[in-house]
Amino acid sequence: MGQYECHVFVCTSGETCPSQGDVEGYVKTLRAAVQQAGKQTEVRINKAGCFSQCGNGPMIVFYPDNVWYTGVQASDLDEIFTSHVLGGRPVERLRYNPGKPGANKVDVEKKPAAPAKPAAAWKPVCATTDVPDGGMKQFLVDGTDVVVANAGGEFFACQALCPHEAVSLADGAHDGTTLTCLEHMWQFDLRTGAPQGDATCGLTMYPVKQEGSQVYVNLG
Repeated sequence: MGQYECHVFVCTSGETCPSQGDVEGYVKTLRAAVQQAGKQTEVRINKAGCFSQCGNGPMIVFYPDNVWYTGVQASDLDEIFTSHVLGGRPVERLRYNPGKPGANKVDVEKKPAAPAKPAAAWKPVCATTDVPDGGMKQFLVDGTDVVVANAGGEFFACQALCPHEAVSLADGAHDGTTLTCLEHMWQFDLRTGAPQGDATCGLTMYPVKQEGSQVYVNLG
């Protein structure tokens, strides 16, 4: 008989089974049922590789009974365990019988790969001389208002309006580290947009790069 009275294999790494059901979850459910029933020494639940029956899954195989199940859903597991594992009666409605031995793969239409996202584009926003050191200025970039700040020759870009009451941040001030909206004194980290002090939410920041005398932003 071997080490176990019942050895159950769940396909978890075939070509199609993992996409046809939560097969990893099936393994956990069956193992929990075995433990709850106190059958750890009689029953073994194992993950398995491909059974070469792709397209017929999710598949579960019982040995030494040589019973194969096809199209197993999570809702079928309790019946399979109660009837087959505990009662020794295979669930006939789920039984797999392709009519011939060996590999029996079904042609499964593969979903087209999702189109690759275009590479993020860098947009020119201003010249380095447009924003003086210690200053901020608002610009329109592809329909989006952006505030650019100059901190010692290092440039940062963020959303144009304060999230508090939609006041232009370009009318505020920064000290190279903290950006302050002068309307109600909400403050933000100039480099990360994180809220500081009384501010309860942060800013959307945009990547910035400088090439020569031109400043570029990436709006994502």
